[in-house]
Amino acid sequence: MWTQAILLLFVVGSAFGSIAIQQAKLGERVELNLGSGVVTWKRETSNGDEFIKYCGPTEKGPRCSQFVKEDNTPVKPESSAHVEPSGVLVIDSFKKSDEGLYSSPDLKPRETKNPDGSISAVAAPTIQLMLAN
Repeated sequence: MWTQAILLLFVVGSAFGSIAIQQAKLGERVELNLGSGVVTWKRETSNGDEFIKYCGPTEKGPRCSQFVKEDNTPVKPESSAHVEPSGVLVIDSFKKSDEGLYSSPDLKPRETKNPDGSISAVAAPTIQLMLAN
């Protein structure tokens, strides 16, 4: 019984091990950075999943300049946001509606094969962006 409880606590603790918390004030410029290899950002809000991505100078599309839903319809209220070539997400003026859980579908969990044949994994990084008190 105790072994199962300890294992459950370990699994739950590990599942949330890659979440960083970042606070922002209303109207503040916010930069989120998950590291290299990020083109597309996903944010989870109370309104569902929303996406934005970096687009080169000749690329046009709904995800290039604003957050959109999975079907590419613009999110309301609109965020003043863009993705830098480096993959950094910039929110020019933070709003309450920008609160959410930010991650990238481009980043996968890091897996390590152990000598005994088992595999350990660390979840891809995630940022919880919230309004500062």
